[in-house]
Parts: sequence; structure tokens; C-alpha cells
Amino acid sequence: MTALAIPGLTAPAPEPAGRTGPRQLGQEDFLLLLTTQLKNQDPLSPMDNSQFVAQLAQFATVSGVTEMSVGLNRLAATLAGDTRSSAPLWLGRVVAGVDGAEGVVAQVNLDPAGNHVLVMADGRQLPMRDARLIA
Repeated sequence: MTALAIPGLTAPAPEPAGRTGPRQLGQEDFLLLLTTQLKNQDPLSPMDNSQFVAQLAQFATVSGVTEMSVGLNRLAATLAGDTRSSAPLWLGRVVAGVDGAEGVVAQVNLDPAGNHVLVMADGRQLPMRDARLIA
């Protein structure tokens, strides 16, 4: 069987050894395809504006889906952790910190790093990992 040669396109690079399953195209691949298309178009017959706008919209969609995937993965990781899924169970309970100070948990917050922080009724804050359940 003979291969068809298409000007401007090259054969796909071989997959690295050890890689299994289908290869997923990412944002870099899309940009590479778009720039290759623009470089190889006929200057006397350029791409139709509506086609170009449609491809840019596809690029924005790929970018949005990628960001949404990252966010959903973070959410899934948050819900999967044992202490994280049990955070609401701490509300109203008496806990003690490493310094021995006790307090009733009024709310549970997340710090910028994604760690749970227990907020006592008197306003003190205690990282959940440092809390010991009393009652």
C-alpha cells in the first residue's frame, strides 16, 4: 500500500516507548495545527474569515474545557480526602488544640492552600490537622 504525500504536513512523530493508549491532543497541539495552517495557506486565496473565527472559538473552547477539568479535579480531590469530607461533622463539637485550649467549632473554612481551618465560637482559628476532638 502506498502512502499519500500531502504538502505541508508531516508524518506523526512516533510515540515514546512505554506510552500506551490513545494520545490526547492538547492546547499546544491545537496552536501548532492552527499556525501550520496559516503558514501554508495560499496567499491569493486566504482562509475565509468565518472559518478563522470558528477555529478561534474552538481554541477558546479547548482552553475553557482544560480549565474546567483542572477545577473539577481539584474539587474531586477535596471531596475524596477523609478529613475534608468529614469537615461538616466538626461543627458544634468541642475540640482542643496542641496548646490544650478548648473551644466549640462554629464554622469550617479553607485557607488559601486548601487546608481546613476550624473557627471557634470565640473567633480563634485552629488548623483541622492540629485539632483533637473532645466532645
